[in-house]
Amino acid sequence: MMLRKHFLTGLLGLLLMTGLTSCLKDSCETSTTYIRYDPQYINGKELRKDILPEAPRDIKDAGKIYVYEEYLFINEPEEGFHIVDNRNPKAPVSVAFVPIPGNIDMSVRNNILYADSWVDLVMINIEDPANPKFAGRVKDAFPNYGIDPEKGYLVTYKETETTESVPSCDQSGIVFFRGGGLWLEADVAVRTFANASNSGSKVGAPGGTTVGIGGSTARFTITENHLYTVDRSNLRVFSLLNATEPKMASNVGIGWDIETIYPYDDKLFIGGMSGMQIFDATDPESPKFLSNFQHARACDPVVAQGNRAYVTLREGTVCQGFNNQLDVLDITEITQPKLIKTYPLHRPVGLSITGDVLMICESDQGLKVFDAKDDLAIDKNQLSHLNDFDAFDVIALEKKGLAIITGKNGIYQYDYSNPKKPVRLSVLKVSK
Repeated sequence: MMLRKHFLTGLLGLLLMTGLTSCLKDSCETSTTYIRYDPQYINGKELRKDILPEAPRDIKDAGKIYVYEEYLFINEPEEGFHIVDNRNPKAPVSVAFVPIPGNIDMSVRNNILYADSWVDLVMINIEDPANPKFAGRVKDAFPNYGIDPEKGYLVTYKETETTESVPSCDQSGIVFFRGGGLWLEADVAVRTFANASNSGSKVGAPGGTTVGIGGSTARFTITENHLYTVDRSNLRVFSLLNATEPKMASNVGIGWDIETIYPYDDKLFIGGMSGMQIFDATDPESPKFLSNFQHARACDPVVAQGNRAYVTLREGTVCQGFNNQLDVLDITEITQPKLIKTYPLHRPVGLSITGDVLMICESDQGLKVFDAKDDLAIDKNQLSHLNDFDAFDVIALEKKGLAIITGKNGIYQYDYSNPKKPVRLSVLKVSK
């Protein structure tokens, strides 16, 4: 569906331009090392082959996480997702793997899991999580980046470090930046970049509907009878009245560099590289823009609770920013969010707020837990720091006192009923 983070990460940092130029009369030669991105395609037959669940397998790369009832779903980026029986968080048991080409995001409503598969939306029936069944597909639900009559859909790019000499000052084939985008010659399209992906759907939505819980970096979320998805510049709304045959209800242009979506009450909080947008979803099929809070360019997950919103900003080559901080916003007047205070942090990513407990993932410095009761003294009220693993995103289940944290080396579960002394319950290791 969207531009994929893994082939973009480190783009600016990895672009190495080293030149040795000698000019004799009208000629010169340059030796250049750069990262080359070649287009990768998938044909319709391969994209839409039968989705057949497999036996549990090792987690090789932990992507987004999602909780539905007593089960944990772990994305394997662009490969599919793992289903884990988490009724006993001290001893989680993997029960199945569902292979889905190009899968990054997921969301669940009434035992139907909705997942992206490159340009398609697929449905999986998880009434029996140990025996999931394919339940349907919406073809071309999401935008594609080009179709080759012979090769199929352009879905991603393969990166290769390349060194070459260019005679006669000829710069053809060289990667260079212009206006924030990456330009490559020949068969490679013009691209600009963003991706982050965890959302906060609520369990037990009105009307007897049951939906799951994601984190703060998701691009999929469900409220009652509608699935909301975001890509770089669009908010798409799918009606789920027919659960296995979703219909696109609307497509709302929401700017550029959009990263995440987080639902709270009847509002949608949308994070982007340049700011946070708030939409009113009272009319679920026609979300209306309410307000925007602009900030310095950076990666931007957002969560909300009561009359507060919490936004983390992170530097990074993908986000092209230099800010590492937490912004606390007053959203009492929803059309005019106001900054209360900014706190410096270390490369924060996903976050969660439950009651007064604020959890923030700080990449290689792990997870920090704060008492957020006093907006002006959050930094002075750090409760604990779990620093022996990398942390990317977190889902906190307040009723269970359970925090589920994902990082590059595993999925960690903690009992945080005493937030000053969280107790590790288990680790699902990533076996890269």
